[in-house]
Amino acid sequence: MAGYIGTRCMVCSEKFTEEDDIVVCPECGTPYHKECYKKEEKCVNTVLHENGGSWKPSYDTGSDSSQTESVVCRFCGYSNPPLTLFCRKCGMPAQSLQDINAENIRNEQRYGGVNINSDPGAYNGNAGSGMPFNPFLINFSDPLCGFNPDEDFDGVKMSELGDFVGTNTHYYLPIFKRFKESGRLLTWNFSAMLVPELYFAYRKMPLYAFAALIMRFVSLIPQLIMFCAQMPQYGRLYEFASKFDFTGTAFSGVLMLCSIIVYALMFTSGLMGNKLYYNHTLKKIGKIKSCSDSANDIYILNRKGGTSGGLLALFICLMAIPYILLLFADFLAIFGKI
Repeated sequence: MAGYIGTRCMVCSEKFTEEDDIVVCPECGTPYHKECYKKEEKCVNTVLHENGGSWKPSYDTGSDSSQTESVVCRFCGYSNPPLTLFCRKCGMPAQSLQDINAENIRNEQRYGGVNINSDPGAYNGNAGSGMPFNPFLINFSDPLCGFNPDEDFDGVKMSELGDFVGTNTHYYLPIFKRFKESGRLLTWNFSAMLVPELYFAYRKMPLYAFAALIMRFVSLIPQLIMFCAQMPQYGRLYEFASKFDFTGTAFSGVLMLCSIIVYALMFTSGLMGNKLYYNHTLKKIGKIKSCSDSANDIYILNRKGGTSGGLLALFICLMAIPYILLLFADFLAIFGKI
């Protein structure tokens, strides 16, 4: 049984030692501890039985203690030193790495010495495996989605993109990678479509938010005039609004134009929102790197990037201004001030 010393039992994953009582499957040659084989009452190496193959030894070096074994991360392929809590490249938790490593050992034995998980690109295809990028197979346990943190985006690293985006990196980083690799300009963002000004404000893009807000205000003017023309208590506002010919071709054309503006704003923002945010992110990170001390880059990226609840609240209030003014007009009309 000397040929089995140092390999592992497929049932308990423990290494065989000289003191162990080892039994072997008569069909495929897979070794087991005698007690493990009795417990299962059969050979569990079903793959070899189905393929008609035979077991081949697969040895691993080092102590049984996880404190002395290096563990290869299946998600990025990085070999981590002992006592590492997280993968130093992609952030996968160490306990998961140890479980994955044990699974790899079992697979090596089950498939006749071939480690089916040895390809670091088996999940993402971004670690030099030659596989095309698949945005649906990403590592959700890592804020960088298992991507290479040093990957370059026009002078900006993937890790810097993650630090700047902050929240929802699992949505944005695969899209950014797609922009870089395929050159695509258009993707769909439902948040940017439904409320463009609030989306841009939340993502700290106030200029785009103001532009969207102004377009929405302009499109509301004809509707506000029509509303005031139905409110005699508004006094001078009513007199001003009543001068317009709402049944005329000109006013109908203006109404249609305003509707087109709103729908064009929503459609364009939905299609271009992610691309605008990508360009904004690259530009802001480049400016931060050129003006700041590299030791503080992560802190500054987190502070300048991410999201802003304050800007979001501000633009919600700004969007409510026309309706607040109408309520104020009602209030003045009650007291005869209009």
